[in-house]
Amino acid sequence: MSLNSTLIDGSGNKYKAKVSNDNALYTTSLPYPPFETQLTRPYRRYLTDDGTTTGSNDIGVDGSSTTQSFYVQADENSDIYILSLSIIIGYASSGKPYLFADGTALTNGLKLFYESTFGENIIDDELKSNSEFLRLANNNLVLSDWEVRHVGALNDYGYFCQIDLNIFSPGLGVKLDRGSSQRLVMQVRDDATAATTFNVQAYGFERFE
Repeated sequence: MSLNSTLIDGSGNKYKAKVSNDNALYTTSLPYPPFETQLTRPYRRYLTDDGTTTGSNDIGVDGSSTTQSFYVQADENSDIYILSLSIIIGYASSGKPYLFADGTALTNGLKLFYESTFGENIIDDELKSNSEFLRLANNNLVLSDWEVRHVGALNDYGYFCQIDLNIFSPGLGVKLDRGSSQRLVMQVRDDATAATTFNVQAYGFERFE
C-alpha cells in the first residue's frame, strides 16, 4: 500500500517538490557551494616500493628475475579517489619507439593494476614500449611529438604522459576504500634500469569525515 505524501521546504514557504512523468524528482543545481565544512582534500602521492611517502619512487629497477611493485595504498581513515597518473620516463639517448633503448621493446614489460577486495583488476599488462604508455594515456600522437631533452639529466631524452583513470570509473577514478588493503600498482617485470628517470605520481582527492 502506497502512502500519498508531499515534500515541502523547511523555511515555511511551503514550496513543493515536483516529480516528472518518468518518476524523476526535479532538482536545481545552485551556482555556488553551500556554507558547509569541506570534507575532501587534494591527494598527490608517488607510487613507491613500500606504499609509503618515504619509500623509493625510482621505478627504473631490474624486475626481470623477481618482479618489483610500486604502489599507493588505502588509508586507515579516508577514502582515496585517484583520478589520474602522471608518468615521467627519461633515457640517456633517443629511444623511440622503444621504452628505454633503441634496440627492441621489453619482453615482459610492466603491468598496471588495481588490487581491490575482489582481486586483481588489470588496467594494462602490455606496457613494453613508449607507444603503449602513450596509448594508455589516450594519446594519438607519435612519440616524436612528445620527446623532450634534459629529463633528469643534461641531454637525456624523455617524455611525460598523463593517464586519465576516469575512463575506467567515470567521475571518480579508482577508489581505495579506507581501512582496506586495496592498492594501485605499477609492477616491473623486466630490466628497466636503462631508464635514467622513471616515476609515477597519483593525483586525486581524499574523502574524510
